[in-house]
Amino acid sequence: MQKYENTLCFSGHRSISIPKSKENLENLKLRIGEEVDRAIKNGVDTFYFGACYGFDLLCAEIVLMRKRVVHISEPKVIKLIAVVPYEEQPKNWNEVNRELYFTTLAQCDEVITLNAKYHQGCFHQRNRYMVDNSSKMICYYDGSKGGTAYTVKYAEKNNVQIINLYES
Repeated sequence: MQKYENTLCFSGHRSISIPKSKENLENLKLRIGEEVDRAIKNGVDTFYFGACYGFDLLCAEIVLMRKRVVHISEPKVIKLIAVVPYEEQPKNWNEVNRELYFTTLAQCDEVITLNAKYHQGCFHQRNRYMVDNSSKMICYYDGSKGGTAYTVKYAEKNNVQIINLYES
């Protein structure tokens, strides 16, 4: 049995690539929910997210909803862990995203902060941490360059099972 067999991480773009229409956003949330449910059914009990606005916080919201639902016949305890690259990450975000960030982190089972201050490479460090501690990944990757591309490639290199929810 692999050490992190029951652990899954999320990776995806910030708001820029997230669907703009309410209908498409709701469809994405439904698809995240379906994959989270499937993962839980298949034994995943720990979910890591990178604590950034956009896809990360969407996924965290879905996992938090699942934590509140207890199936009497098959009770499952799941954990949500935020992996924060540095303490002041949300400092320059807009008020809505900052509020969602702090509300979400307050509901996590654990918050892992990797660095006190920002430094070049701290986001990649966070992404590697999540992949290194997971056997599965749910991502929203459109093929563009950036942190999600780096994380997906790193996950592939480390034989992490990847489920990409992006549809062109």
